[in-house]
Amino acid sequence: MKKRNSIKSILLLTIISFVGVACVDEIKFGNAFLEKAPGEDVNEDVIFSKKVYTDYLLWQCYEGLFTPFKNCYAGNGQFETLSDIMHSEEGWDSMGRFHYTGVLSASNANPGWLVARAAYITSGGMENMSNTAFRCIWTGIRDCCLLLDNVDRVPDMTDAEKARYKAEAKVIMASKYFDGIHNFGGLPIVDHALAADEVLEKPRSTIEETVTFVVRLLDEAIAEPELPWNIPTSELATWAGRVTKASALGIKAKLLNYVASPIFNSDTPYCVEEPQEAVNALQVWYGNYDVKRWEAVVDACEEFFRMNSANGNYYQLEEATTPDEAGYRAAFRKAYRARGNRESLLEVHDRVYMLEWDNQPGGFWHDGGIAPTLEWMEMFPWADGKNYDGQKYYNQRPAQKDIFEKRDPRLYESIVVQKRDYKHQIYGEDNPIQLWEGGEFLTSGGRYNCKPWGLPTYKFVLDLGDAIQGGKGTIDKEPFQTSYIRLAELYLIYAEALAETGNNVKALEQINKVRARVGLGKLEVMNPELSLTTNKENLIKEIMRERACELGFEYETRLHDMNRRVMEKDFKKHLHGIHIYRLDDDNDLVLEKWTKDSGDPFPTKFLYVPYDLNEGDATAVGYTIIKDGKESKIESPTGMTANPRFVWEHPERWSNKWLLVPLPPDEINKNYGLTQNPGWY
Repeated sequence: MKKRNSIKSILLLTIISFVGVACVDEIKFGNAFLEKAPGEDVNEDVIFSKKVYTDYLLWQCYEGLFTPFKNCYAGNGQFETLSDIMHSEEGWDSMGRFHYTGVLSASNANPGWLVARAAYITSGGMENMSNTAFRCIWTGIRDCCLLLDNVDRVPDMTDAEKARYKAEAKVIMASKYFDGIHNFGGLPIVDHALAADEVLEKPRSTIEETVTFVVRLLDEAIAEPELPWNIPTSELATWAGRVTKASALGIKAKLLNYVASPIFNSDTPYCVEEPQEAVNALQVWYGNYDVKRWEAVVDACEEFFRMNSANGNYYQLEEATTPDEAGYRAAFRKAYRARGNRESLLEVHDRVYMLEWDNQPGGFWHDGGIAPTLEWMEMFPWADGKNYDGQKYYNQRPAQKDIFEKRDPRLYESIVVQKRDYKHQIYGEDNPIQLWEGGEFLTSGGRYNCKPWGLPTYKFVLDLGDAIQGGKGTIDKEPFQTSYIRLAELYLIYAEALAETGNNVKALEQINKVRARVGLGKLEVMNPELSLTTNKENLIKEIMRERACELGFEYETRLHDMNRRVMEKDFKKHLHGIHIYRLDDDNDLVLEKWTKDSGDPFPTKFLYVPYDLNEGDATAVGYTIIKDGKESKIESPTGMTANPRFVWEHPERWSNKWLLVPLPPDEINKNYGLTQNPGWY
């Protein structure tokens, strides 16, 4: 039997292969430490002989914190594109090859590169899986266990330092378990560092046992006096991203919110297809619905707010410095992207700058791998807070209203839209952005297929980096982070749990705190037809929409929301793009770019034509177009995707098995208690 978890391989991974950190990007290993006598192993006695060596192990634990962009290259894909807010144009990423085609199976999910949303273990075994590879949780968990079991014997560390390190490791370990729960369900409980003669062959625990174990880790960290509530402002430049009590409480609320959702908390299992061993063993659901699970979420959120108040309300939403669109946009961008902000409860640093050609999301953006759908654009309300109803202006020639004007400022920070004053790389006041068919949209000095469905992504990518990063942008100048959880999400988690426990009015108060940050009116006031103070179903739908606007493309939030709420209809629905057509005085289509030297005013008359990604734009057939001064007509549909999802043509093939990831058959066949998730073979 192969020994996948020897201490030697753990330590070699930790010491020799370490390449990045979560807190301090510049930490390196000294050459002297690596100069050992031939045949001398780096063993745990070396690791725990000095604090500086133990520090390296702690940073390795941090390096395992999840971010959707870590070690995620173009061939893998971005898993938010399995949701309804994005669709990948790529045919050769994991989305196009395995998910959109529906050919993913238990046997091909872990072939040696990332295919499914996460790998339980690959065919190469545990020792070949780094913290960043395959989104595997076990490498991070074993690093945390190793530190927890051994830090007390480090001779030059104080008791206070040891206590803090252990609390940090428990929170990171809990986060890794949460990563596993929302991909697999119940997991084996690993509560100690595996010795040289041990292997990871433990049976799955029930979902309840797994959650109880993770909550215990978090509660122990929260109770640790040496773990601070927040990183002092004077230390943020060095330690932004380090775990705090607030991190632990945020993860606790996020975990409890997930497992209280219908995927696990229901009177019926989410999937009734064979095999059902995991269902019968209560490893992928609780076996019943219990409102107390939602009450536990309320309690966790209120515990956070009490402790935050007791600590001077250190954590706050990033607010606008000016009450206008520019101010609201800046506040939102700082909240989700800037390092050391006071809204992030746990930020992850997987690199300094966004711009890395092959690394996501910047490099993948160019080829349409993270292209927004019309559905996401339509989720963002008007600037006053009224839900978007611009569909009535589609196919008007010309449209009676500019559908991109006076919208939720978060739209402009999430998606590039056709807007006169939109700044993006070479585009500014004298050279406005042109997203209409035939218009000019260049990035990094070239033409890219970044907008296959009509609109490019802006969130995180911004304008692809400034000159310091090797780019040509003027906006993206700062080191970035991704938040594992931030305060805005905690408000929305609290709102959802309050709604689920019958307190709509208080739930709306939490939602409106998040909306007010970007100048939106109160949700229930601006949308009275929804009866949100009394209609629970409508309120839950609005919370999901609000989460997509606030948190979309962060932590794959929309995909996980669709999974945990078992949003089967949304997985099967057809997605759409939009063609923007420039019109002349005669309302004919002008498929040409505009230049300031033309003498013509910047175009203000447009035709908005939505189209089904599975069918193409048939509504524009027969329209007169003007290109190069000549008239012609559109003769056939345009815009059809070359990368359709199998459920668009065959919705009957949809299975709720997709809500969780398959486990490797080779491990299951060893008969040590690992079971397959329902529906997978």
